[in-house]
Amino acid sequence: MTKYNKLRIEWDCRRGMLELDKVIMPFYQQHFDGLSECQKQSFIRLLACTDLQLFSWFFNRTPAIDTELQAMVDYIHQTLQLSN
Repeated sequence: MTKYNKLRIEWDCRRGMLELDKVIMPFYQQHFDGLSECQKQSFIRLLACTDLQLFSWFFNRTPAIDTELQAMVDYIHQTLQLSN
């Protein structure tokens, strides 16, 4: 089982856009520990994306080119029941 630097992940969850902060941080705080190892890796990869990419995927519903990242975006949408 991979160990994760929780402080680093929490820091990376802080974004430059309030809209993203209201999605990413709550998901991390409430659901990260329950994710599979594969999902955790996808979430961490998601955090490496730019705010503009994330905003487009979460709010404009533009699909991510990477299928694993898109699956994580979809999972976050379902989990938090985001509407758009």
